[in-house]
Amino acid sequence: MYQARLLGKIHCFPKEGIQSRINKLAKTVEFQNVFNAEVARRRLCPHDVTSCLEVVYHHLSKYAHGNDRIITLHAEDHLDNEHAAHAIILKVQEDWPDGLSWKETKKGDGGSE
Repeated sequence: MYQARLLGKIHCFPKEGIQSRINKLAKTVEFQNVFNAEVARRRLCPHDVTSCLEVVYHHLSKYAHGNDRIITLHAEDHLDNEHAAHAIILKVQEDWPDGLSWKETKKGDGGSE
């Protein structure tokens, strides 16, 4: 989310928290386009995915450290709506300069241990 601020995607105070920045990013057209496409593709209820965005940073931060520089979202580790919220955040920023690398597994591919 620091990158979102540096790229001018969102406007916030330098010491503003990450979740607050995610909430601001969620109001952008760029985010909404990805959100709508992913919710439709996954056949989920937009309201349910939106409610998961409120805690997405807490969950994503668990996976951003001590890995092989590629965040892996395991579908079996999350409810469908939570998984979609995580994927949307990562998908929005994946093409930004220095965006986080990530991939996701589907149910049945094996979750994390």
